[in-house]
Amino acid sequence: MATESPQLAYVGLGAMGIEISQHIHRHLVETGNKPLIVHNRTLARAQALKERVPDIQVAESLAGLAQADIIITCLLNDAAVEQTIDGLLSASLKKGAIIVEQSTIAPGVTKSLAERVEAYGAHFVAIPIMGPPAAARAAKLVLLPAGSPTVVEKVLPFLTPSTGPKVIRVGDQPHLALKLKLTGNYYVTAFIESLSEGMTLAEASGVGQDKVKQLVDALFPGTLLPVYSDRILNNTFTDQIHFPLTSARKDATHIVNLAKEHNAKVPITELFLTHLNEVVEKHGDYDISGVCVALREQAGLKPDGSRP
Repeated sequence: MATESPQLAYVGLGAMGIEISQHIHRHLVETGNKPLIVHNRTLARAQALKERVPDIQVAESLAGLAQADIIITCLLNDAAVEQTIDGLLSASLKKGAIIVEQSTIAPGVTKSLAERVEAYGAHFVAIPIMGPPAAARAAKLVLLPAGSPTVVEKVLPFLTPSTGPKVIRVGDQPHLALKLKLTGNYYVTAFIESLSEGMTLAEASGVGQDKVKQLVDALFPGTLLPVYSDRILNNTFTDQIHFPLTSARKDATHIVNLAKEHNAKVPITELFLTHLNEVVEKHGDYDISGVCVALREQAGLKPDGSRP
């Protein structure tokens, strides 16, 4: 007897989720599986997606996902994730269902959620992703799964290669995936901080940050450094918000807390966080590359990098 295909659902249609969900849905349809069900707290965003992808299904509430077999969540912060998973459990989530958490949240919160879901009689794995929205759109994300190997292997065929070809298995405890995710995000904060310092130094000393951009392109092609240096040089951080500073602050705070918990030092991220807070307080919620504004102002430059 043929096994009935599982019902997948996706919760959270932000900058990452809106791209990932479409790739998963396309894969499901192409492989003869059931169409994806999506849910978003702001229902209009889910309905707008359905207008573009008519055969995708929309659940107006979490109760509409209660009978799904695999539910993937990709949400803004720890509180949103906890509210959603508690809501799923309260909505009589199917016993034996699998919750796949893709958000960037604290490892301790992940561990607590896993315990609650398992105690309920369902399964919990964490598969956070590395990569910006552009990588999500191009299906070039890096997946970081952790949890029961048996459960992880049930889920991965729906996520790779449809959302990304690279998988780094982290271990059998879900919270380990978040520790690797935060370590990965540490490098992002370090890239932004170092580029902001270096490009400001070049501009303030008369070399010109455009020369740094050329140097970065030559030395580090194919990395995030040319991408971020381009945003800094062209000041796109005010109106092209790829990753808002307030979201970066949440991640940086988790990184600092993780380091403190294990007696590690992350002075670059601590400095990044200080500069981030200065920019948010004085200017608003720019893109993450807008951290450069704090360095520019300290050097006596205008926020756009020009001289007074």
